[in-house]
Amino acid sequence: MAKVTGPLMSLDASGTVGNTITFSKWNGKNYVRHRVIPQNRKTDAQASSRTFVGGTGYALSFVMTVAKDSVNHVGSLFYQSAVMAAPAGQSWISNAMTKILGTNFGTIEANVTSYGVLDGTHKGYWDTNAGLAGLADFNLSYGAQSPLAKGNLLYCLAKFAVTYLGSTAFAAGVDAATSAEIEAFVDEVADTNL
Repeated sequence: MAKVTGPLMSLDASGTVGNTITFSKWNGKNYVRHRVIPQNRKTDAQASSRTFVGGTGYALSFVMTVAKDSVNHVGSLFYQSAVMAAPAGQSWISNAMTKILGTNFGTIEANVTSYGVLDGTHKGYWDTNAGLAGLADFNLSYGAQSPLAKGNLLYCLAKFAVTYLGSTAFAAGVDAATSAEIEAFVDEVADTNL
């Protein structure tokens, strides 16, 4: 990007010339740049990435909303633990996203697979409790990626809580959780009166 003074023999210029160069202003300074047409590729790989990132963000926004709506923004036990677990200089939500997604989406892909092989009873527990908590399925309108079920989103939050926040909500583990344990975990995530 080139900074210019008096572009095109004037004191100010904006717009594109010859579909090649664009004159504009940023922070009050004139500049010239090559014209670029942004693209929004909607490939299957991009849809998969956006589903994982968007679904995780959606699940964590559920926690954020609870914190925001609480008295003095204290938030739930999950929120407080996540804030304390975040390293210095990193927000809790950034830390949680990083841990839930994993390197190259490895962790979330493993959790989606683990959730996918649960028996119908346990999936039902996760879906029912997620629905009662106010979560919904996360889906994009394009790509071959399957939607992330609301129960799967809650399941990913539970895996994060057990692995990184020291949650002891599940006696036999997240995969063998009972409906009562999942309900108690939802209270840990959403109840600001704990």
